[in-house]
Amino acid sequence: MIVVSEYESDPRVRRQAEALVARGDEVTVAALDAPGRPAQDVVDGVRVVHLPTRKYRGSSAKAYLSLYGGFGARAAGWLARRPRAFDVVQAHSMPEALVFAGSVPRLFGVPLLLDVHDLTSKLFASKFVDRRRVLAAVSASERAALRFATEVLTVHEPYADLIRTMTRRPVSVVMNCPDERLFTPRPEPRGWDPAGEVVFSYHGLIAPRHGLVAATEALAELRRTVPGARLQVRGSGDGLDELGERARALGVADAVDLPTRLYPLPEIVAELDRVHIGLVPSQIDPWTDGVLPTKLLEYASLGIPVITFRNPVIARYFPDDAVRYVDPAGKETLYEAMRELALDPRRALAQARRASEVMAGLRWSEQKRHYFSVIDRLTAK
Repeated sequence: MIVVSEYESDPRVRRQAEALVARGDEVTVAALDAPGRPAQDVVDGVRVVHLPTRKYRGSSAKAYLSLYGGFGARAAGWLARRPRAFDVVQAHSMPEALVFAGSVPRLFGVPLLLDVHDLTSKLFASKFVDRRRVLAAVSASERAALRFATEVLTVHEPYADLIRTMTRRPVSVVMNCPDERLFTPRPEPRGWDPAGEVVFSYHGLIAPRHGLVAATEALAELRRTVPGARLQVRGSGDGLDELGERARALGVADAVDLPTRLYPLPEIVAELDRVHIGLVPSQIDPWTDGVLPTKLLEYASLGIPVITFRNPVIARYFPDDAVRYVDPAGKETLYEAMRELALDPRRALAQARRASEVMAGLRWSEQKRHYFSVIDRLTAK
């Protein structure tokens, strides 16, 4: 596998890699450099090679393209020196063009699987609306990559339907369902006293479009009626500094627990153990309009009530009684939803139980079987 992310904190890549290792396969992942980790490591049976490229999250299209190009070139060189070492090469987007790093192994008959987590064209359309030439180039490389891969994998059916209009390659769906080994439903619902501490949570990418500044503003308002309300944030991203500054300006820095390091996935699960209500407060844009957030599925799996923005994909899976929708996710709507659930734990937990019922049909143990069938079909070639 090759992926432009920190392997240790990437849930989809880890789920797949560890599932293959558990059934006896050998898996190597070439990923971004991880501070404090060795250049080559073994993580839960998976060999991880950290290529000398660091993550970038920001507002520069040039920096993103430099990151993708630099990592892609290093991954291509690394694979070119091992043209027959693997039975399958799986490239995880973003970007889709990363699949071209497997060109040399493909010349030797190795099948290439392109796993589309998110479409790069949607990210660039949400961040760089005025860069038409860049957007055109990204879209062209995306289509070329989808046609170059042997097969394509993606995260839900709406994405699969869209991708099928771009390529004639087989397109399969393996959803981003939480691994039950880590995200085990709580034996008992965790209630709270509205007069005491109420912990809201967000984990994942910290970026302006994910609405954490609005959530912090809503928290500041909420603490007037729920003084014990707090926000725990875990993750990384270019929005962290702005979030910290806004919390200080509002006088709630002591109530907003921000990350000081990168948390591996098992530690994220432990951090969520103290949480009462999950937040998925993203703003709608060309990217978020087509996502099914993994954090939403993780909260639902654990039995944590969720406040979330609404898009067509989320609404397809979660009815109105399973989550508390905010349309759109802004300061006022978030305040209203946070106050509503914080003051009514019984209603919140009933909502969480309904979401758990939804998740009964969205288990990794089932999705894993679909993933194995794709890998086995490719290795048979």
